[in-house]
Amino acid sequence: MQKEHGQVTGLIWRGPQDLATYQRLKVYANQHQLTVSAAAKKLIAIALQNV
Repeated sequence: MQKEHGQVTGLIWRGPQDLATYQRLKVYANQHQLTVSAAAKKLIAIALQNV
């Protein structure tokens, strides 16, 4: 599988707003001792439980 430029954890991060979101995700991941990918999965699961 070839990654696209800006692809992290299967998501495409482009532009300043996306990069700011990615940085917040990275901080969250570090605070919870998770990889960025695991943190993204966890936050998506939490968000979908509240829908």
